[in-house]
Amino acid sequence: MVELYIVRHGETDTNYEGRINGMSTDKPLNANGIKQVETLEKQIDINKFDEVYSSPMKRAMQTAEILNQGVHEIHQDKRLYEADYGSWDGLKETDLRDKYPDAFDENNFLLPTYTKYAKDGEEYSDVYRRVEDFMDDMGKKGNKKIMVVCHGFVSRSFLKVVTDAKNISNIIQPDNAGVSKYGVSDSGIKYLYYYGRINNID
Repeated sequence: MVELYIVRHGETDTNYEGRINGMSTDKPLNANGIKQVETLEKQIDINKFDEVYSSPMKRAMQTAEILNQGVHEIHQDKRLYEADYGSWDGLKETDLRDKYPDAFDENNFLLPTYTKYAKDGEEYSDVYRRVEDFMDDMGKKGNKKIMVVCHGFVSRSFLKVVTDAKNISNIIQPDNAGVSKYGVSDSGIKYLYYYGRINNID
């Protein structure tokens, strides 16, 4: 059984300002984000992990570097990129909600229908596919404990893939530096241990 610890990156100014934070908005962590990740690092013994993977984006890599403390090689994997929100990347969510209310759910997260309005926006189904492909590859690694640093929607997509949830709106985004734990068996069966914790990381 492979154990996957899925970590959402720390806060960026784009998060703080309430902007769409996708693939082309590649900001580093802000001071609060660094503090969040440093707090998480104190709860994690990186030496108990066998491998570390990260999205290649700055905010994820910076998070991974703080958590890793130079112990392991950090493997960058493009399948962990945040969703590409196209022309909406970096725009204020409040402005978009006012103009396109049918593109947001009751939790103020983007619905899959946002692609009707956002030029070159990535289909959510494409994100689910790359996340599932990544999990399947990790499941072939045998009995390993693996840290994976990624993004908000990608974190939600892991849970969508594991639970086969019909509606992504039912999956709340984990907090910055929140951790979710999954298992993947040799036969490919996927398990959820917990989702979005910021404390009691085991």
